This record gives sequence, C-alpha cells and structure tokens, in this order.
Amino acid sequence: MLATRTTARPPRPGRRRRLLAAAGLATALLVPAPPAVAAPPAAAHLPALLPGRPLAADVAGPLAAADGFASVHALGQAGTTGGAGGPVVTVTTTAQFLDHIARPGPYVIQVAGTITLPTGGNDGMWNVASDKTIVGLGDDATLSGGGLTIGVPVDDDVTSPPADAVHNIIIRNLHLTGATDDLINVQMFSHHIWIDHNEFSNGDDGAVDVKRGSDFVTVSWNHFHDHDKTLLLGHDEDAGPQDIGRLRVTYHHNFFDRSDQRNPRVRFSALAHVYNNYYNDNSYGVASTYDAAVLMENNYFYSVNNPGRVDFSGDLGRIVERGNILVACNHAIETRGTVPDPRGYYPYSLDPAATVPTVVPAGAGVGKLPPAAGAATAPPSLAAAPEGFAGVDALGQNGTTGGAGGPTVTATNAADLLEYIDTVGPLVIQVTGRIAITSKQGVRPNKTIVGVGDAEITGGGLDFYRSYNVIVRNINFTNAEDDAVNIGQNSHHIWIDHNRFSGAVDGSVDIVRGADYVTVSWNHFDHADKAMLIGHSDGSASTDVGRLKVSIHHNFFDNSRQRHPRVRFGEPVHVYNNYFLGNALYGVASTENAGLLVEGNYFRNVPHPMYSASGYADSGPGRAVQRHNVYVDSGVPETNGTVVEPGTYYPYTLDPAADVPALVTAGAGPT
Repeated sequence: MLATRTTARPPRPGRRRRLLAAAGLATALLVPAPPAVAAPPAAAHLPALLPGRPLAADVAGPLAAADGFASVHALGQAGTTGGAGGPVVTVTTTAQFLDHIARPGPYVIQVAGTITLPTGGNDGMWNVASDKTIVGLGDDATLSGGGLTIGVPVDDDVTSPPADAVHNIIIRNLHLTGATDDLINVQMFSHHIWIDHNEFSNGDDGAVDVKRGSDFVTVSWNHFHDHDKTLLLGHDEDAGPQDIGRLRVTYHHNFFDRSDQRNPRVRFSALAHVYNNYYNDNSYGVASTYDAAVLMENNYFYSVNNPGRVDFSGDLGRIVERGNILVACNHAIETRGTVPDPRGYYPYSLDPAATVPTVVPAGAGVGKLPPAAGAATAPPSLAAAPEGFAGVDALGQNGTTGGAGGPTVTATNAADLLEYIDTVGPLVIQVTGRIAITSKQGVRPNKTIVGVGDAEITGGGLDFYRSYNVIVRNINFTNAEDDAVNIGQNSHHIWIDHNRFSGAVDGSVDIVRGADYVTVSWNHFDHADKAMLIGHSDGSASTDVGRLKVSIHHNFFDNSRQRHPRVRFGEPVHVYNNYFLGNALYGVASTENAGLLVEGNYFRNVPHPMYSASGYADSGPGRAVQRHNVYVDSGVPETNGTVVEPGTYYPYTLDPAADVPALVTAGAGPT
C-alpha cells in the first residue's frame, strides 16, 4: 500500500556554521555471523525496533567516531581511525595536498581553502594512501576539478584482498565538486573507509562509488545535490567473483537533495544498510540488483518516483524495508527476500522517520560538527598575543607570534618533539600525552609549542640559545633533571604562558645571559623550589646590563620556596597581579642594581615578600618599588630606589590585588 501522508513539504533549514574537530577513534567490534531479517508482507510499514535518539543530540552532530560498518573490527583493522597518532598538517596548495595524501603512514591532513585537483592523464583521480584523515577546516574547504581514488589499480583477476589493499581512511567536512570522473572512488578491496559530513556536487560520474570487493564502509551525514549518479555500490554485473560476500556499506543521515539516481544503486552487496536518510525530489532512491541485500529503515522520501526497487536493469535483488515514510511518491518500496541483520555486526539507534526532514538538513554537510567530547585535535583557546615585554616591537621582532603561518604538526613521542623543535622555520607543534626527554633540548626560532589535553614534558627541559619568537603554552613540566625552561644567550621575544612547573632539580624558568623581551604569564609553579632566576651570576654585568626586560604576571606561586623571581641587573622587571602563597624563603629578590616594579600582587603567608636594599645571599643590593599589593600573614616588603616604568614600553591594566587569589587560581596553569 502506498503511503498517503500528505503533510506539506518541510522547509529546509539554513546552514549553521561551526568549526570542525578532527576525527576521533572508532569503536572496535567483533563480527559474529549475522542472523537474517525476513521481508515483511508486501508494502507493509513496520515501526522502528528501537526508540529514536533525542532530536537535539542529532542536530548538534554525531560523535567524532566512525559508526556502522566502518566501526567493525575485521580484516585486521580495529575500526576506522584514519590518521590518528600521526602528524597533523595543514595544506593550502595542490602540491601540498597531493604530497601528503600519497605519503606512507598515518597523517591528519587539514585542508584550508580551495584546492584544485589537476586532470592530467588520470582523469583527475588522485590516489589516497592508507591511514589518512582528510578533513576540511571551517566550512569552506573545497576540493575542485578532480577526485580521490581509494584503492590499488584495477585488476579483474584479483578475487581476494591483496596484501597492499588500501584501508583506514576518513574524509570529513569537505566540499567535493566539479570532478571530471568520480568525486570519490573506493575500489579493489579497500576497507574501513568513513566518508562523513561532506558536500558533493557536479561530478561527471559518481559522487561516492564503492566497488571491486571493497568492504566495511560508512557514508554518513553528507549532502548530495546538483548531481546525477550519486552512489554506486558494485560497478558491473560481471563483478561477482570480487564482490560476493563483500561490499558491506552503511548509509545513514545523508541528504539526497535532488540527486537524481543511485542513492544507492547496489549489486552483489552482502548488506547495504540504508537508514535515516532524507530523499527529496529524486528519480529513484535505492535499487537492489544481482541478489544484493539491502535493509531500508526509517528513511523519509518526498517526491521520489521510485523509493526502492528490486527489479531494475538486471537480476533481482533483495530489499527489506521498515519504518520508512513516503510522501508524494509514485510507487511503493519494492521488497523481496531476507537480508542479514546489521546488529550482527554493530549496534545502532534509529531516529523516528518523521524527524528526518528536520534532523538531516540541519546536520548533514560541512561546517556542522561540534568539538567531540574528549577530542584532542586542536590547541586550547588562549589569548592570541602576549601582554608585557614579549609583545613589544624591538630587536627586529614585532611582538611574539611563535609558529604562526607555519605548518601544524603533532608530537606524541620524544623523537618527534626533538625533531620539530630543531626544525628551521615557523612551526606550530602540538604536544599530546606524556613525553620523556633528557637534559635541556634546544628550540629554534619561530615555534609555538602547545599542549593539547593533559600534555606533559618530563625528565628534561627546553633550552633557548640565541633563539627568538617562541611561545610555550599549556604544558605540564615535571621532574626536569636541570632547568625546565632555560632562556639564555641573547634569546628574545619568548612567551611562557599557562604551563605548570613541578619537581625541577634547578630552575623552573631561568632567564639569563642577555636574554630580553620575555613574558611569563598565567603559570602554576606547584611546590617548586627555585621558581625563576633572572641573571645567572654576580659577574654577568657585561652581558646583562640594559637587557633582561621581563614581565611576570598572573602566575600562581603555590608553596614554591624562592625566586619569584630572584633578579640581577635586569630593568625593568615587572611583577604584577601574581598570587604568592606560602613561599617559605621569600617572594621577590632584587640584587646587583636590578630594577623591579612589584604591583597589584597578593602575598599570603610569605615571611619575606621582598628583598632589595639588603641584597640577598652574596649578591649586592638592588632596587624595588612596590605599590597596590596586599599582604596577609606576611612580612614587611623591603623597598629601595626608583625603577623605570614598564608603561613606557607597553600598555597594561592592573586587576585589583584583592581579586588576584580567585582570578589566578581559576586561570593559571594548563587549561
């Protein structure tokens, strides 16, 4: 019986634009033998077997992990993880893109802007190597003019998966348009492919074709429009030796928006699971032929001539349908035979078919993925530019920008980290996990070293020798065998921000030997001994006088014993809006004629907040001015002389000292 629902055509919601999170890890599942699902009586419409998920969860976007057949543990692959664990690179040119998609090993390839793929002698089809995530940044990343081939070269004589079969590919958040052949072609026993949240239009042949023994594929949350032949599953009636028992593909939450045909057209498939898709004004929806098994459930068809066919240009196929809604359609869904139950391969939940016209256009396509819970794919949101001396235009350097403009890479082990910090040229180095190093390792100029999640560098430290324009942020530094960070030998424009320091044998952050234009901000010095030394010895006047200009603000000196900082020769050293708590030896020491301005800080339980006129240990007197500080259960600060005003170098605004404990404890340290 033809569905007779006559509700008006639902409006198409406007596009919501969001930044993307890179793809997460897939869930590993085992593959039991699936039971059969029998066809219902002709044209019957059965209710969904499971309740739908809440609408809000779907509009917000699915989790950043493959589901459906791409999530299944099979063929030696535990789900689909793409380039997870490999370097993260951003490509902006055709040459960069083609280079990285062809490289061996895992890569997360972030596409920015429009990349035109040349046609050349290969009909514009470009090969993607195994273990890649290709993901667009923002909502305008585009591949134009050509397409992507996932698979080794065609060979009809190969009837089982070759050792070099391409596998473990994720493609997300891209516009793919204007190809002279297919937009994406999956072939020759490729497996574990996830194609998600993309937009496909104006290809000359298929939008996403899956053929020649390929297997364990999910095509989800894509928008297909202005295209004729959308999805081909099984390319030819003679391909049974390669295809029978394979071509297992999940199609869900796709928007077939006036895409004329093949949504999908299926031959031989062991199971094509088609659920919760929205079909709008198509010639036909699904065609199952050559004994292919297709389960169609909880889809919504509006103005589709033939929503589902088993008698279509070749041997009959099999379709089981349930829970679908047909509106203004000319024919019912044709059914025949039985098909395997997808739950024998993977779990899934269905949305009510009535919600599909709202859920799918709102969520399908590019720019619609929120950050996934727990995802570690981008640096934390922190201030874009330093306040204080690291922001000053001096010594040929206009502030501190770090690796801005350079590639983004991810270090997950010591070898990667040491290679990247020693690379010439700008680089944004994302640090993930716990990385153990030894001694102090040199950092070249123009780097941003930023932790993602609970990033930790342990055992060793970072060393700056005639380096400049470096940002270090959001990292836990633990148990350094010497200094955790050593800024020396005329290095300048260094920004140390939002880190945590504990357990260093010597200094947490030392600034010495003529270094200049440094900001140390929003760090947590957690029960450290020697927090910060500025000027390494009493005999270093020749290198240090006129240099060592440092801003120290909004740091939490949390029961750290001394040197917050201890200063020789530097002027001005600007110490403001820091929280000093339980510092057993002292807070600040100005010696050897250094000039310190100490203002707007909060000292609690610090017996000696400031030394200056009396010097400290064997070092001679320095100068220190204090103003607007709060002292609670602390001693009397020692002041001496006058100092150069930092305001002659840069603008700044003081937070009230009374607010500092709450502000700093809430904001200091890694985010």
